[in-house]
Amino acid sequence: MLTNEKPLKIGIPSNSPFDMFLKVEEDQIEPQKKYTGFCFDIFWEVLKILEQNYSLPYEFHQFMGTYDELVDCVYNKTYDAVVGDVTILANRSKKVEFTQPYSESRLVMIVQATPEEPHKAWMFLKPFTREVWVVSGALLVYTIFIFWVVKYRSYNPAFRGPWKSQLGTALWFIFSSLFFAHKETIQSNITRVVIVVWLFVALVLTSTYTASLSSMLTVRRLEPDIMDVEWLTATKSVVGCDGDSFVRKYLEDVIKFEGANIKNISNEYQYASEFQSGNISAAFFETPYAKVFMNQFCKNYTATQPLNRFGGLGFAFQKGSPLAADVSEAFLTITENRILKELEDKWFPRSAKCSSTETDELSLEKLKALYLLSFATSTICFLLFFLAC
Repeated sequence: MLTNEKPLKIGIPSNSPFDMFLKVEEDQIEPQKKYTGFCFDIFWEVLKILEQNYSLPYEFHQFMGTYDELVDCVYNKTYDAVVGDVTILANRSKKVEFTQPYSESRLVMIVQATPEEPHKAWMFLKPFTREVWVVSGALLVYTIFIFWVVKYRSYNPAFRGPWKSQLGTALWFIFSSLFFAHKETIQSNITRVVIVVWLFVALVLTSTYTASLSSMLTVRRLEPDIMDVEWLTATKSVVGCDGDSFVRKYLEDVIKFEGANIKNISNEYQYASEFQSGNISAAFFETPYAKVFMNQFCKNYTATQPLNRFGGLGFAFQKGSPLAADVSEAFLTITENRILKELEDKWFPRSAKCSSTETDELSLEKLKALYLLSFATSTICFLLFFLAC
């Protein structure tokens, strides 16, 4: 039974790598001013819910050491619980009772990036994928063929003579229609329909191409200097991580980095300087920390796809403690009521300098309906022309 004389002893990490998650203001006395950060705000919200049913006296104890050592302190009953950014892992779950996670946790690699050179020789091909260029060319050839057949069978004198001359005339007429109107009057209604649909398709393609290319030339795009983890391990490159978290052991045991090639970095402010001085080639973060880092340094770094998934971030209690279930239920309550989302927006607001988005190549899937419209119209007109002959 918890009382004011015997409160819940809560261990808190005093060396969280990012102050936005946990920070202790030693000069403050009031708890909600002394203990600040995303994790503490979650605890205050959970406490409000729990105290609707029972009193929960507690006291915080700062712990200097690794997260594994902090979990062991709950296991050996030095502390009753841990509040903080503790990652839920299988080996830790054998020792303590974890709550439901309040945040996801995946391993992400962050590397320096350099701006993509916008003046490459083939940059003008970038707005469309290869499939779009091929299909657009095929559609142009098909439209020229339909146009030539209709004109040839209509005994148009411009489409008589050697086949090379006829082909050149049809190609010139279709392609140049994109840029100026011809003086020649088109007599056939079927030909008019083919040309109108083709001009509509061409208008959409040229407008889309122009907008996409302009964006690619003006929006700063980044290319990672290092592509994968295998290259780092093969070249014995030095990487950085939070040495007090499980990440270091994971890099050694699972990804097979040598211990001498892993540099411990104690706080968020050291990563950028370590990168710039060339002391590390890459840094490994859990996703919540990676988002904070990228929100500050998005212009010079890029993050890879997550390498692995873990149990998330949660609070820890002694085995068999009923508080673990109550806190998990409280987590669900603040999640459903959007309180957790509001706390995320409060502590991790999106930076305005990182709001610009890169323009991707337009795929065939996005233009499929347009191509089908032109193909179907030309085919139907072709069939109607022969039926009318």
